Amino acid sequence: MAEGPDPVVADLEQEVTCGICHDHYQEPKLLPCCHYYCKQCILTLSSRYRPNQPFPCPDCREPTLLPDNNPDRLPTAFFINRMKALHSRMEKAHGKLETTCEVCSGGKATAFCRQCVQFICENCVRSHQRMKSLFATHIVSTLDELKQGRVKELTFESPPPPKCEDHKEPKKIFCFDCNKLICRDCIVIEHAGHNYEFVKKAAPATRKKLTEHLFPLKNLLPDLSTAVNQVKGTKQKIQVQKELTERQVNAKFQELHNILNQCKVRVLLESSALADSKMEKLTIQEKGLGLSLGTAQSLIDSVERTLKNASDEELITMQEQVVSRIDAEVVKREKEAANPDPVEKDDFGVEIFVCEDLKNLLCVKNVFVYDGTKVDPTKCTVEGDGAKNAEIDNPACFSINTHQPRKCSSKTKVTLKSLVDESSQQLQAVPVRDGVYSVEYTPRVRGRYHLLISVDDQPIPGSPFSVFIKIPPPTKLDKPVRVIRGIKNPRYMVFNSSEELIVIDGSGDVLVFDKKAKQIQSISKSKHGFGSICGVAVDKEDNIYVCDSSKNCVYKFNKRGDLLKRFGTIGSGPKELNCPRGIAVAGDQVFVCDDQNHRVQVLTTELEPVKQIGSKGTGNGHFNQPEDVAVDNEQMMYVTDCSNHRVQVLTMDGRFIRSIGKKGSGQGDLLGPYGVCVTGFVYVAEYTNKRVSVFTKNGQFVTSFGNDHITYPCGVAVDSDGFVYVRSVDSVVIF
Repeated sequence: MAEGPDPVVADLEQEVTCGICHDHYQEPKLLPCCHYYCKQCILTLSSRYRPNQPFPCPDCREPTLLPDNNPDRLPTAFFINRMKALHSRMEKAHGKLETTCEVCSGGKATAFCRQCVQFICENCVRSHQRMKSLFATHIVSTLDELKQGRVKELTFESPPPPKCEDHKEPKKIFCFDCNKLICRDCIVIEHAGHNYEFVKKAAPATRKKLTEHLFPLKNLLPDLSTAVNQVKGTKQKIQVQKELTERQVNAKFQELHNILNQCKVRVLLESSALADSKMEKLTIQEKGLGLSLGTAQSLIDSVERTLKNASDEELITMQEQVVSRIDAEVVKREKEAANPDPVEKDDFGVEIFVCEDLKNLLCVKNVFVYDGTKVDPTKCTVEGDGAKNAEIDNPACFSINTHQPRKCSSKTKVTLKSLVDESSQQLQAVPVRDGVYSVEYTPRVRGRYHLLISVDDQPIPGSPFSVFIKIPPPTKLDKPVRVIRGIKNPRYMVFNSSEELIVIDGSGDVLVFDKKAKQIQSISKSKHGFGSICGVAVDKEDNIYVCDSSKNCVYKFNKRGDLLKRFGTIGSGPKELNCPRGIAVAGDQVFVCDDQNHRVQVLTTELEPVKQIGSKGTGNGHFNQPEDVAVDNEQMMYVTDCSNHRVQVLTMDGRFIRSIGKKGSGQGDLLGPYGVCVTGFVYVAEYTNKRVSVFTKNGQFVTSFGNDHITYPCGVAVDSDGFVYVRSVDSVVIF
């Protein structure tokens, strides 16, 4: 009986095979989503997309941005190279590769020393036997013995710790504050007072932590699988009912022969259209759920392989990236797993019978039969995102549905009109199936447009539609589109729910502008006795919160400008402030950058103190002059740690997540970060570098802009259309 393939070798063959080229990994690189591929494969994949445009991971479809279009900037998956070496040894043990002695390189290898971790020849075997004082504990196995043992004992040792570039000592210690490996000398010189631990001692806890983080994602798999099966079952029931309906229709129409043949065709068409419509929606749901299931399983497999194969140093260095990826995947999939019901029910059928009055010819229940009437424009609808949003140089597509079961001789006219320069262009509506027309266009200029749609010379409901043409992120915003002048030394700014811009004027007033940059309101310094006001924020009711850095207090106004409350006096206690700067509101909490107390004060929206976050220092969670704060829709807090030249990301209860940027003036560096705004990206106004730098929420640098157009920026805000407003001297510049 022939011996089957060794399962250990087969598993390793899968582990060392790239999922793109299906060959053994060459220079394996680790993507942010925790999957890894050959460097050249990643470069080839990214080249299919425009520079600085994210490309999807082949495994999980997660968008990935290649830093500077250079795969060398990605981390190297060193453990894959070691697994390739182990795979090669296992193939040698099975005789698939020619095996020579790895000690003397003189002859054919016939055995393997488990302690030397080397293949050896007969002469070296005899040397092991003769020199018993030196090789007394060594166990030598013949190649046949290895094969019989299924090569499970053919292991490899973990690599030695990397050497410190500065002190040439092994890096056996991990600094939690700096998130890096260090040596003993580094503790004394550069990391004194930091939180650190030996890698060997910290690695088990890290493995346990990553394993526990996988539990919520694993728990979602049964629900996702159930949802997929339910959708498949509903599709099968609808298909069976569809076939039954067709048989019923055919049987009834057989009685009418040629007289009712035309009606039979129409009823079958409508019946099929109803079923296809349901199944089309279910197919979309099935594909989405299947992709979610595959993405979750792929991430679990990838992390488990990493837990199995990565060294302690690699694992503990990767923990933050892996935990962040798992948490993000759990948030994405919880809603899908919690709503497993199909989007359509299998409540489909028709009831057909022949009427006594043959003038009616046919009576059909629950099925609409097309009677040849003219298309009703008031019942037409538009489907697809291309009628709402589009991106420069990317095709945008939408469809016009007349909700008629057959193609109609209707005249469809579509015009795209710019609200920026009043230009317009005619778009062509192409019939794609019965009663549905497709429209495609490729925008070239950024801005707001009106989409005018008429059928038979009558506008359809919703026309004109408002379309915003945006720059696809991350694209360099190098030229201003408008400048709001006449504001004396503006500082921080924010938008309210009506998209009105609220700006702090250097003279001490709070100014409110409409979308056309016309001033419509002000809260004056002379009326309220402001000192030097800086930060400004609004809550969900459009109440305005303002920081007064010279009077060490926070004011709360209603949207009409009436003072509601004041908080704070100078000091360092719970109810005291020392030079408050930036401010943000999230839910029922207010976050104030307490600049000279080097902390973030947390208040209620009634300006009652809740707690303080941070203290002076350079470690994680410590601040040195925090200038501004923003909270994203995932309840993560972003604080510009000005004198530490970074942006710190924390949870709303103050737990440190990550740091963005480091001191410097190069791309991706920060120098004197003041203002911060978070949408899908993180926008940081750098006072000293005189620019705005853009990062992903995970801290990857995207682009920077404004050097030639802004001076000493401290405030930054982004409106709902994606236009970026930046403070400059005596103006607000819009990109």
